[in-house]
Amino acid sequence: MARPDLIPDSEGAGRFLPWVVAVMVFFAALAGASGLALHQATGAWRNDLINTITVEILPLKGTKTGQTGPDSSRVIAVTKMLRATAGVAEARPLEDAAIAKLLHPWLGGGLIGDLPLPRLIDVRLSGSQAIDLSLLAKQLAKIGPDIRIDDHQLWLGKLIRLSQSLQWMMLACLAMICFATCAVVIFGTRAAFAAHLEVVNLLHVMGARDGYIARLFLWRAMAMGLKGGLLGLAVTAAALFALSRLAADLEGPLLGNLALSPLALLSLTVLPFLAALLTAVTARRTVLRELSRMP
Repeated sequence: MARPDLIPDSEGAGRFLPWVVAVMVFFAALAGASGLALHQATGAWRNDLINTITVEILPLKGTKTGQTGPDSSRVIAVTKMLRATAGVAEARPLEDAAIAKLLHPWLGGGLIGDLPLPRLIDVRLSGSQAIDLSLLAKQLAKIGPDIRIDDHQLWLGKLIRLSQSLQWMMLACLAMICFATCAVVIFGTRAAFAAHLEVVNLLHVMGARDGYIARLFLWRAMAMGLKGGLLGLAVTAAALFALSRLAADLEGPLLGNLALSPLALLSLTVLPFLAALLTAVTARRTVLRELSRMP
C-alpha cells in the first residue's frame, strides 16, 4: 500500500481543499434536502388529493355561520345525490368547525365568526369508474344555482409540474457543484504535484510505478475530502435544524409537513463519503495525466 505521509496535506494550495469541499458539501446537502422535501411534499399532495373533489355550496343571503335552514337542506340533498352517483365512493359534509379551521390561517379567528361560510362536501371517487364532472355539475345545479365543483386534479397537476421542475433544477445544481468540486481538486492536485515534484522525481528514479505515485495523491485527496465533507455535513445539520424550527410555524393545509423523513436524512449522510470518493478519483486521474507528460 502507498504511504500517504510522503505527500503531506498541509502544504501548497491543496491545504485549502477541505474548506472548499466543506462548502461544496454544504450547498450540495441543501440542494439535496430541498429536492427531497419537494419530492416528499409532492407525494403527500398526490396521496391527499388524488381521486377527490370538493362540492361547494355558497350560503344564501342573510345566512350566518352555524345557522340551519335552507343551506342545511341543500347540503342534505346534495349529499344524497352524490352518494347515489356511480363512481362516488364517499361524500362527507364538513362541519362548520372543520371549515373554520381550514380558513383560520388566512382569515384569523376574529373574522370567521362574523362571515357566512360556504358549506363544503368532501367527495372521494372510487377511481374504478370514470365520472363525468360536467354532467354532475348540471345535476347539482338543479338543486341550487350556487353549487360548484372544485376539481383538484387541474390544480394538483400544475403543482406537481412546478415541483418536478424545481427538483430538476436541484439536480442541475448538484451536477454543477460536482463539476466545480472536480475543478478545484484538479487545481489543488496540480499545485501539490508541482510542490512535490522533487519527491515524484526521486520515486521515479527508485523505480516507483505511476500507479504507486498516483495512490499517494489519492489517499491524500481522500483524507482531505472526507475531512471537508464531514465539516460541511455538520454545518448542514445545524442549518437544517434551524430551518426546521422556522418551517414548523409555516406548516399548514397548503404546505403540509415540511420535515424530512428519517430515510431522507440518512441519505444526506453519504455526501461526505461521496465527496471523498470524488476527490480521490479526480486526484488520481489528474496525477496520472501529469505523470504521462513527464519524460
